Amino acid sequence: MLRAGTINPFLAKAAYWASRIFVYYLFFVIFAVRCTLPGQTNGAPYPYEAEMLECRQTSFPLSKDEPRISRHHNQQGRRPSELFFVLKPGPQLSHAMHEVASSHARNYGKGKPHPPHLLHVSLLNVGFYYEPPYALATRIRDAVDSLAARPVHVALDRSALFGNGQHLVLTSSRKNPDLQAFVQKLYATLTRHNVPRAAIRPVSPHVTLIYGYREKELLTVEKDYVWLSRDFSLIYSHNGKTCHEELGRWRLDFDAAPYPVPPEQLRLFN
Repeated sequence: MLRAGTINPFLAKAAYWASRIFVYYLFFVIFAVRCTLPGQTNGAPYPYEAEMLECRQTSFPLSKDEPRISRHHNQQGRRPSELFFVLKPGPQLSHAMHEVASSHARNYGKGKPHPPHLLHVSLLNVGFYYEPPYALATRIRDAVDSLAARPVHVALDRSALFGNGQHLVLTSSRKNPDLQAFVQKLYATLTRHNVPRAAIRPVSPHVTLIYGYREKELLTVEKDYVWLSRDFSLIYSHNGKTCHEELGRWRLDFDAAPYPVPPEQLRLFN
């Protein structure tokens, strides 16, 4: 029996642990809010915050209801430039694509073929910036150095019009599950290291040949454009200039784990 005025030891211990759990939870909530909302640390902005055009969440994948960095943002007549990951065809294949596009442009269209050294397959957007975000690029390089992924086959067998019919591109009539799996691994790596990135989207592999094409006549692809991408790059594309500033490049590893087989392909073997 407990005397009057004494405290039950069990209740005292329960109250002690309950108070500690509440304090830990409160610290967790404060930390989560500071990580996911625009703000400052000790009165100073985050290292990359001044380079971002709009506030955005960096701890979790963006949803359609969250603020996005806009490519249409305009600052005193300047348009921001895009930071993104790409695969690039080799020089010989790039020149072959450019020659075909140039021949087509002479007969159709008003646009100018993209220079061969700028031809690429876009993988994943990081954001839009007015100046090259070198500090952020360092964080990205540190994160992506931990990625292990196999080389990716790319095959483009037809032409199409993208961007509301304004751009002539080479694209594929077939799905590329390995490329999609690679982009998902890349996105997961950036997420693990809390690096800014845009929302992931299904990859539609394509190479834009002519910007501002604005014609309906498609390019006849007589032979597939096929290559094995052994590396990928982080590119800052200077808006309004024919310039891709490479901020990182990584080799893909033949010894890395194979990409998962999509369920629809597994059903073919059953």
